[in-house]
Amino acid sequence: ARPVTGALAAPSTPGGVDIRERVDQDRGALKRLQLLIPGFRAYRQTEDVRAADAMLRLQVADLLVRAMQQVDALRSEMTRDGVLDGLTTLGGLRSELQRLEGEVRHAEQGYTGISPALRITPEMLDRLYERDYRFIASGQGVLDALPAVQAA
Repeated sequence: ARPVTGALAAPSTPGGVDIRERVDQDRGALKRLQLLIPGFRAYRQTEDVRAADAMLRLQVADLLVRAMQQVDALRSEMTRDGVLDGLTTLGGLRSELQRLEGEVRHAEQGYTGISPALRITPEMLDRLYERDYRFIASGQGVLDALPAVQAA
């Protein structure tokens, strides 16, 4: 198992498996062979972390879409009930969620050249991955808070 920083559990797929471990498990014969060749080992490990990060980014984007859907449902309910106070604020929140979802879903992956000025190590990518996970946890907090707003 991979070390996890902070108090959060490891980022995982819906089945509860750490995405990074799933990427490790899904390696084909060629990728496993690359791990044995000295020049390819670091490349393969870096690519696997990038693949896990891309999967996590898609999960974040999907979470933001769910948040937008809940905001839309709340706005519809408020309009139906004749409650107009707060609709503008919710509209702004929805726009910000949509902007953020697009940025996360379509973010470029970090590829460096053969001799980059700044070297990104697998450990640095792993820390980024952990940060992405904390971002997901924050997004889940927003989703969890929306029912309380609906009840108010």
